[in-house]
Amino acid sequence: MLVWVRNLMGSWVARVFFALLVVVFIFWGVSNVFTMAGSPNAVATVAGQPVDVSVVQAAYQRALNQYQQQGQTPDQATRQQLAEQALSAAIREKIMRQAAADDRIGVPDAAVRAVLDGIPAFQTNGSFDKAKFAQVLRQNGLSENEFINEIKDEVISRQLITPIINGAQVPDEMLGQIFGLLGEQRTASLVNVPVNTQPVPATPSDAVLQRFWQNHQSQFTSPEYRKIQLVILSPALMAPHEKVSEAEVQAAVARAQANSPSTPVRSADVLSVEDLADASQLLAAWKKGASWAKMQALAKSYHAVSVPLAKMQQNQIPSGALANAIFAAPAGQVMGPIAGGQGMYLFKVTDIGQSGPDRAQLVAQATQQLQLQQAQADVAKNVDALQDALAGQTPLDQLPGNLGLVAVEGTLDAGGQTPDGSAAPIPGGDDLRNAIVKAAFATQPGQAAKLQSGPDGSYYALTVQKLLPPAVQAFAQAKAKVLAAWQQDQQIREAEVIAADLMHNVNTGTPIAKAASAQGLTATASPVYTRQTQPQDQPSTLVPSLFAMKSGQATMIQTTDGFLVAALTKVVQPTPQSDPAMYAQLQQSLNKGLQDDLGGSFLAGLQARDKVTVNQKLFAQIYQ
Repeated sequence: MLVWVRNLMGSWVARVFFALLVVVFIFWGVSNVFTMAGSPNAVATVAGQPVDVSVVQAAYQRALNQYQQQGQTPDQATRQQLAEQALSAAIREKIMRQAAADDRIGVPDAAVRAVLDGIPAFQTNGSFDKAKFAQVLRQNGLSENEFINEIKDEVISRQLITPIINGAQVPDEMLGQIFGLLGEQRTASLVNVPVNTQPVPATPSDAVLQRFWQNHQSQFTSPEYRKIQLVILSPALMAPHEKVSEAEVQAAVARAQANSPSTPVRSADVLSVEDLADASQLLAAWKKGASWAKMQALAKSYHAVSVPLAKMQQNQIPSGALANAIFAAPAGQVMGPIAGGQGMYLFKVTDIGQSGPDRAQLVAQATQQLQLQQAQADVAKNVDALQDALAGQTPLDQLPGNLGLVAVEGTLDAGGQTPDGSAAPIPGGDDLRNAIVKAAFATQPGQAAKLQSGPDGSYYALTVQKLLPPAVQAFAQAKAKVLAAWQQDQQIREAEVIAADLMHNVNTGTPIAKAASAQGLTATASPVYTRQTQPQDQPSTLVPSLFAMKSGQATMIQTTDGFLVAALTKVVQPTPQSDPAMYAQLQQSLNKGLQDDLGGSFLAGLQARDKVTVNQKLFAQIYQ
C-alpha cells in the first residue's frame, strides 16, 4: 500500500527512500533466518518492538488483489516479492516512528491536510473532494485512518531524510573531470588493409607445407565423432504416411469454408467515357480485337479514363450499374456502353473467381491436419509399447516394425556434421535434430537406449556404438587444406606488413592520406567518437585505443578481414557552455547518486541501532 501512497505523492525522495529500504530488507532476509522467541505473531522486530504478522498479511493481500485485478496470476516468485514489499513497508514504519520519537518529530494536522490537498487523485476541478477521497480509498481497500497514518509516516520520512541528503552535492572539480571524460570527442582517419586483396602466393614445396602442417596441427585435427543408432517416434514424420478418408477431408473442408465463406469476385478492364459518341468509337475499336494496352492509349484521344479492376467484390465497385453489368457479363467479351453517374462505361471481364482460400489449398490443409491428428493418436498408442521394448533391452535394430519408427544410423560430430562436412541426415525439424545431437554426446558408448521426449510430441532413443576421438589428419589426406591455410596465412602476413609500415610512416611524420596513397589505399574520416560510442563495422577496441592516443598518433588493429590503421586527427574537449543541458543532467545524476549513498548509510545506521530481525518461517507462511 505504501507504493500506492508514494505514487500519489510523487516524491522522488520517498521513492529513493523506499528503494533503499527494500535493498536493506533483502539483506536482512538473507542474514536473519531463525525463529524468534517472544510474541508468536511477530513476523519481525524493530528495536525490540514486534511487527504483527496480521499487518503484513493485510498489506500483502491488498497488493495481491491489485495484481490479480490486472488479469494476472502471480507465481511463487511474484507472491514472495509482494510479501517482501509488504514486510519492508511495515518495517519502515517501525523504524521511522522510532527515529521520529527519538528526535521528537511530529506531524501536525495542517501538514497532513496540505499533502491531501496536493494529491490530484483526490481533486475535482483542482480542489480536494472528500467524496472522491473516500471513493479512491474504498477502491484500494483502505480506511481513512489507515491512509492518514501512512501520510504521517511519509511526512516523517521526509523530515528525517531530507535534511541529510539535500545538501549533498558533487564538487565542481569532480563534476568537471567526469563531464570532460564523458563528453570528450575524438575523430580519426581510418585505412583498411584487407587480406583478400593481397596476392595469392604460388604453391610451395611439400617440405614447406609439411612444416606448416606440423606447426598448426590444431587446424587439421578432426573433431570427436560418434557413430550412433537412432529411432524416432514422431507425429510429424508419421503424418505423411497416414491414411484419411475422402469423407473426412470433405467434411473438414466444409467446416473451413463455413468459417471463412467465399465471395464472388471479378476482374475487368474498364473505360470511363464522357459521351455516347466517343463510347461508340472506342467500343468499335475494342471489338475489332485491340489489346488493352492499345485501348488505354486510344482512350486518351477521346478524353476517356482506363481503370483496371482486380478481384473486386460487387459491392466494392463504386457504380452500381457498372457492378451489376460486370457480374452479369461472361468473361472475355467487350460490353457496353453502360450509363453511370460519371458518363458511359465500356468493359471486358478478364477473370471470374471467388475470394477466400483456394479449394485445392483447403483440401491440402485439411488432409495434412487430419494426417497429423491421426499420427498423434498413433504415437500416443505406440509409445508404451516402445517403452516396454526398450525396458526389455531390445536392440534398436530389432524393435517391432509396426510402431511407426524411423531408424537412422551414422557418424556425426557435436555440431551435427558428418566426416565429409555435410549435415547428418537426421529426420525432423531443427529442434528435434539439436536435441538428438546433444543427447548423442551426453550418452556413453555401450549405454542402454532409453526413451527420451523430444519437441512437438516426438520421442527418440539412441545408442552410441563407437566413439572416434579427435585425430590429426595425415598430411597426404589434408594436403589441399594445408595449402589453402598456408596461402591464407601468407596473405595475412603481407597485409600485416603493409599495415605496420603504414602505421610507422604516420608515426614518423607522414600524413596518413599520403602514406595510404603510396600503398594504393584510401584514408577515410571516422565518425565522431565518445568514450561511450560502440563503433559500427569496426573493432570494439578502436574507441579505447583512440582515447589512449595523442593527436597525430597512429595505431594498428586486426579485424575479421584484415587490419585497420587509425590516426587520431581531432580532439574536442567539452565545456559546460558547449553543452549546458548535458552538464546539468550529469550534475543532477551525480548528486542523486551521492544522496542515495547518504540515504543508504542513514538506513544502515538505523538498522544497526534498532536491531531489526525477521522471523523467516512465519514470513514464508504469508505467501506460500
